[in-house]
Amino acid sequence: MKRRFLIFAAAVSSALFLSSCAVGPDYERPVVPVPENFRNIHGQVDASNWLTARWWRQYNDPALDYLVSKAIANNRTLQRTMANVEKAAAQVTVSRSSLFPQLSYSGDGGKARQSLNTVTGAMMDGKAITTYEGLANASWEIDLWGRIRRQTESAVASYRSAQAAHKAAIASVIGSVVSTYFSILAADEQYRIDVATAESYFETYKLFKLRFQYGNVSEMEVAQARSQWESAMVQIPQIRQNRTELINSLSILTGIAPKAMPQFKKLDELSTPVIAAGIPSDLLTQRPDIIEAEETLKAANADIGAAKALYFPTISLSAGLGYASDELHNLFKSPSHMWSYTGSFTGPIFRWGAVTAGVKSAEAQQKAMLAAYQLAVAQAFADVDNALSSRENAVIELRTKRALVKSLQEYQKLATAQYQGGYTGYVTVLQAEQSLLPQEIQLAEVKARAMSSIGQIYQSLGGGWIDQALIEEEQAIKDLEEAEKLKKEQVQAAPETSSSVPFPLRKPDSPEEIPNPEINSDAVPIPVAEPHK
Repeated sequence: MKRRFLIFAAAVSSALFLSSCAVGPDYERPVVPVPENFRNIHGQVDASNWLTARWWRQYNDPALDYLVSKAIANNRTLQRTMANVEKAAAQVTVSRSSLFPQLSYSGDGGKARQSLNTVTGAMMDGKAITTYEGLANASWEIDLWGRIRRQTESAVASYRSAQAAHKAAIASVIGSVVSTYFSILAADEQYRIDVATAESYFETYKLFKLRFQYGNVSEMEVAQARSQWESAMVQIPQIRQNRTELINSLSILTGIAPKAMPQFKKLDELSTPVIAAGIPSDLLTQRPDIIEAEETLKAANADIGAAKALYFPTISLSAGLGYASDELHNLFKSPSHMWSYTGSFTGPIFRWGAVTAGVKSAEAQQKAMLAAYQLAVAQAFADVDNALSSRENAVIELRTKRALVKSLQEYQKLATAQYQGGYTGYVTVLQAEQSLLPQEIQLAEVKARAMSSIGQIYQSLGGGWIDQALIEEEQAIKDLEEAEKLKKEQVQAAPETSSSVPFPLRKPDSPEEIPNPEINSDAVPIPVAEPHK
C-alpha cells in the first residue's frame, strides 16, 4: 500500500514538474515605428503629468464638473462596458479554477433486480439488490502542456482589455459631454447676439416708419429696414432648435432631464487650460485604446498555445473516498468504507484536421489582432498630431475672427454715422450690418471649437483618463454632494430652465410687438413682424 502511494506521489510530482512548460509562443510586444516628436505648441513636458489630471476641471466651471460626474454615474454605455469588465473578471476565475483539483460529492440509493437469464441474475437467484453510496470525489487535469494556463493567460488579457475598453468609454463620454456643453454655450451666445440684433433692427424699423410718415425717408428704405429685421428674426428658431437638440444629447449622456440642467456659464467666463504635449512613447502606456488592443493581442497569442496543446494527450487523475452498503443503517460503519484512485490519458489519433485547423484559426486571429494593435498605435499618433494641429489652427482662427468682427463693428459704426450725416444711403448701413451679424454668429462657434480642442488634446495624449481616485466611493459622493448643493443654489437664484434659456429682453410695449408663438413660453417674448397690409 505504502509503495503504491509513493509511486502515485512520484507520478504527481513529475507531472507538476513537467507542467511548468507550456506550448505555444510567449508574448513579445511588437515593434511599431513611431515619430520622434509631436507637433509642438508650448514645449515638451513629462506626459505623466496628464495621467491624473481631471482635465475638464481646468475650465473652472462647476456646472461642467456636475455634468461629468453625472455622466460617469448614469451613462448607459459605461454601465454596459462595466458589465463587460465584471463578466471578464468572472471568466478569469472560471479559467484559473481548472488549474486546481476539483472536489465534489455524490450520493445515491436504489434497488434493482437482475434478469435470471444473465450470469449475475442467476447468481443472485433473481433477488432484488438494494445499494446505498456516499462519496467524496476529487479530479485533476494535469496541465502538462500548458493548455489551461494559456487559456487563463488569454482570460486575464481579455479582462485587462475589457478594463481598458471601459476606461476608453469613460474618456469618450467625458469628451462628448464637454464638446456638447461648449456647443450649447455657443448656441446661447448666438441666441443672445441674434436677439439683441433683432431688437436693434426692430427699433430702426420703427424709427424709419415714423420718419417715412414725415417724408424724411423713402418707402424703399422702410422696406429695407423691415427685411433686415425679419432676416435676423428667421435665425432665432433655428438656433433654438439646435440648442434643444444639443440639450437632449446632453441629457442622454448624463441622465439628467432637460429641465433639470444646471445654470450654464458663458463661453467668455471659462478658464482656458494650459496646453503642452507629451513624448510619443508615453502613449503606449497611457491610451486605453492602445492598451485594449495590446491586451487583445496577448489573448490571441495565448490562444495559439491552447490550440497547439490539443495535439498532446490530456492527463487526468481522479480519486474517490466514501461508503457503500446494501443497508442504509450500515452505510457509515467501518466495513462500508471504500476508496479508489485512477489515472487516465486521452489523445487524438485522427480528427480529420480539426486540431490543425484550430491552430491555424488561432494564428490567423493573432495576425488580425497584431494588425489591429499596429493600427491603434498609428491612429494614436495621428490623433495627437491632428489634435495639436486643430488647437493651433483654432487659436489662429479665433484671433482672426475676432479681428474681423472688430473691423466689421467699426465699419458698421462708420456707415451709420455717415448715413446719419447724410453722406451715404441706407444701403451702406444695411451692407455693414448684414456682414456683421453672420460673423458674430460664427465667432461663437469658433470660440466653442477652440475650447473643445483643448479637451481633444488631453484625450489624444492619453491623459485625463479617469484615475482611481475619481471612481472611489468617497470622492464620487463628494462630487455629487457638491453638485447637488450647486444645483439647489442655482434653482433658488434663477427661474427653472428648459431646453430654451430666457434672455433679458424688453417686454412688448406696442401693438406691433406680438409675442412669437414659435418661442417657448419660458422665454421673454421678442418682437415679430406685423401682418402685411
